[in-house]
Amino acid sequence: MYNNFLDLEPGRPGLFPIHVWPVPYQGTVSYGDGTKNGPEAILKASYQIEPYDPELAADISELCSFKTLEHQRPIVSGPQHLYQQMRELLEEFDAAGDFFLTLGGEHSISLPLVEFYARKHPGLAVIQIDAHADLRQDFEGSPYSHACIMARIRDLGLKTVQIGIRSFTSIEADYIRNNPDHILPLYPWDLPTPQQAALMVREFTGKGPVYVSFDADGLDPSFIPGTGTPEPGGLSYTWIKDFWKSLWPGPKLVGMDFCELSPIPGSVVSESTAVKCILKVLTSYFSTARLKL
Repeated sequence: MYNNFLDLEPGRPGLFPIHVWPVPYQGTVSYGDGTKNGPEAILKASYQIEPYDPELAADISELCSFKTLEHQRPIVSGPQHLYQQMRELLEEFDAAGDFFLTLGGEHSISLPLVEFYARKHPGLAVIQIDAHADLRQDFEGSPYSHACIMARIRDLGLKTVQIGIRSFTSIEADYIRNNPDHILPLYPWDLPTPQQAALMVREFTGKGPVYVSFDADGLDPSFIPGTGTPEPGGLSYTWIKDFWKSLWPGPKLVGMDFCELSPIPGSVVSESTAVKCILKVLTSYFSTARLKL
């Protein structure tokens, strides 16, 4: 592809507008770093990925318009300062209709976005693609670490679907097991078919809207090796794309993020796969959604 699908003619009439928000923050990373370079790598890779999906017979550039927001690299001492910056920007938008595709950065960036949408969308559920449960109450002295993001989202009282998690503590395992009405785990070692998983998610979330939080390490590192905390035994690209295809038509998608990409110098595999993952979510949804624009 020779133009960036993430900045395709913003404001074109008849297309659903999407705000692409790069947030290059890595203030609480605990192993490999480089997530601050994730947004730029994803944007560059999007120049080379075709917007047409032959499997879905749909072209995202004919469904949505994209405008990439400017976001200076945050100079902050911790995630709470970043959250303040993010919340100030979000005050300029309306969660009832503004769709953000946010590019991390580490996974902790998701909290202000989920808060933003939860205020306007009763019954919001979060679909988390991840290798890690991220349900720790604190990690390395911070309750806002990337390892705590789903605990903070659970503090909001939201249902969560955890797909691909395979690394967590015994305390997190007990929490998941003891909260079946609020957390639906789909483990890689006992994974249903994509079609079965989509049915389970629709039944679990009911008729409420969903927000997708996609951590790069949810996929097996053979597909996305560029991530700070890789875990073998993850999701395949084929499984996850078929899941999105099967999920919609279904719940309303209000926004999404893609986090934890750490580009590998000399390789473009990880960021290219990230773009394909993002495209499959958006095209699967917007090609079936009946939106009155």
